[in-house]
Amino acid sequence: MSLMKWLKKDALPTPIEPGLPDPNNENDIRECKLPADVIATINTEISSVSRKRKRGNYQVYSDETRAKIARYAINNGVMNAVRKFSRELDSPVRESTVRSMKTSYLKEVNRGKENISTLPATRGRPVLLGIELDSQVQSYIRRLRVNGGVVNSTVCIAIARGIILHKNRCLLQEFGGHITLTTDWAKSLLRRMGYVKRKGTKAVKKTVEDFPQIKQNFIKRIADTVQKYDVPQDMIVNWDQTGVAIVPAGEWTMEAEGSRQVSIAGLDDKRQITAVFAASAVGEFLPPQLLYQGKTDRCHPSYKFPELWDIHHTESHWSNHASMMRYVDRVIVPYFESTRARLGLPANQQGIAIFDVYRAHRGEELLQLLRENHISPIFVPAACTDRLQPMDLAANKLFKDMIKREFQQWYGGRVCESLNGGNEETTIDLKLSELKPIHAKWLVTAVQQVSTRTDDLIAGFN
Repeated sequence: MSLMKWLKKDALPTPIEPGLPDPNNENDIRECKLPADVIATINTEISSVSRKRKRGNYQVYSDETRAKIARYAINNGVMNAVRKFSRELDSPVRESTVRSMKTSYLKEVNRGKENISTLPATRGRPVLLGIELDSQVQSYIRRLRVNGGVVNSTVCIAIARGIILHKNRCLLQEFGGHITLTTDWAKSLLRRMGYVKRKGTKAVKKTVEDFPQIKQNFIKRIADTVQKYDVPQDMIVNWDQTGVAIVPAGEWTMEAEGSRQVSIAGLDDKRQITAVFAASAVGEFLPPQLLYQGKTDRCHPSYKFPELWDIHHTESHWSNHASMMRYVDRVIVPYFESTRARLGLPANQQGIAIFDVYRAHRGEELLQLLRENHISPIFVPAACTDRLQPMDLAANKLFKDMIKREFQQWYGGRVCESLNGGNEETTIDLKLSELKPIHAKWLVTAVQQVSTRTDDLIAGFN
């Protein structure tokens, strides 16, 4: 047994690095034409060498030293500064470094700064707006927040747009410039300012078990009704309510990191209305119903809406049984009647109305009104509206994005007007009395735009 121990050949270590020959593989040995132990030694040497490129030795300068070098370079020339400070610091100073410091110093001088004693190093990508515009936007946002105003990406974009319009509108892409203000840019700016998201708590969304089966049953109910009554696509309608903020602030705001309380003007009041939207399966957008909060018509904005729109109110601004009865009577029933006449269908041609299980929709009086007008009601399964309701899948988001864009245009314009008037401390007035008629105009513009998005509306039904 001891003799076999000496005669047995131990396996050499397998290479760690990919692509190296294996000393235990006869084919690799034959290919390299080297003994196995030599291959193993070479592999070990190769594996021990770091493949990472070694970083050069970079000199770190204090802000005071940077300012001192830049001043000397301006007064005495770049190369003289290189020689002088290489001796004083006992380390070579690069010519490119001195030129960069000189350029940064001159930029500070051009901004009107005097007695510059420090010159901080700038790292990372240059800011989109340039340092001067970027700092002005940040300053405006901080003043807005101190006054309790809403700060989010929408408002941030509007402020930046207003300041650029005031300074040089040609910088904006819409006027031929290079600046495009996006949500990602706004979030990046707010992060640089040390702001973090804050959100109000809300109920956890219910999860739906066996959703594929629920979806299949829902689609089958619609298909069976279509087949039973030979319902054309024009006679299939979905309606849905959605809350529309007067100021599109959403549930999020931005607050300085570490703050314990977040007081936000406009988020703790009832500055919303309810919009009831409906569209047919062929992409026709019906006149909306708008519900304001109040008890009389005095809560409505002083604005002339399109004639077919239903402008009403409830105490909470949310739909209730009475407002839904009014909506069906003034919008839904007239649509089906006019569609039957347009298509040359009999007066008793059946239609389909799809809507969710919201409490205001389940009243027997409402369902009976639909049936009396030859409209079959079909409920969207509970907790599935975000995945099965056409309005949720198409129109609602389109509409709210357009309202947000209208707000940004208006807010940016007001910021620009304020700056043009020489007033840099003004906080834009967001009182309801000021905003309601303006918001009404945004609503009309947004609905007109959504009405033209036929393909998107049809896609919601698919």
